[in-house]
Amino acid sequence: MYYIDGQFYQLGFKQKISFFIISLVLNSFGNGLSVASTMGSAPWTASAANLSNATGLPIGIFLGLVAISIAFLNMFLAMSFNWPRLLGNIIFGLSFSFLVSFFASFFISIGIHSLAWWIRLPIDFFAVWTIGVAISIYQRVNWILHPLDDLTNILRFDYFHGNASKAQMSNFIAAIALSLFAFIFSHQFVALGLGTLVSFLFQGRNIAWSDRYIFKHLVHGDIRGN
Repeated sequence: MYYIDGQFYQLGFKQKISFFIISLVLNSFGNGLSVASTMGSAPWTASAANLSNATGLPIGIFLGLVAISIAFLNMFLAMSFNWPRLLGNIIFGLSFSFLVSFFASFFISIGIHSLAWWIRLPIDFFAVWTIGVAISIYQRVNWILHPLDDLTNILRFDYFHGNASKAQMSNFIAAIALSLFAFIFSHQFVALGLGTLVSFLFQGRNIAWSDRYIFKHLVHGDIRGN
């Protein structure tokens, strides 16, 4: 929904498409850049990287499997089965998986991973920030969400009384648990670092900040979807 001059307005189809594309590209860009920086990815991306490292399978497979599994979990937590919402979750998740791989490969090809650590660290923090901004945008549009961000939305409003930080940290705890599980088999961590810690501790606050200052007239509407 859009709030301006004391009135609420439903977003039109073209507005939803525009915000969707902006947020999808921003989220994929941030995740791909964080992977290329090697200074720590968002927890769920890191968990997929660790599972990939433990099994030798491509990271995209695990990103896709996580997206599909969480899409069905969302239906259970929301206590309603909504086919358009489920399909939207899956389409977003698979598109995101492809774009993250694309951006990561691109940034690696231009040498981001080979820069000095003190240059890569602020790059990684910027990447984590862009992820939070993207999540804020498409959670407020609430048209098509990545399943993990839809999960955060459900937890935030149905279980944590609107608290973005608690919802995001609960989401991330599960992701870190997957990385720990992968460690049992590989005996090493990848894609975990200061960027992961910053994402874990501050991404909820980043989302709340973005709600207020990025497209500030865009507000949360029906959290159960259209």
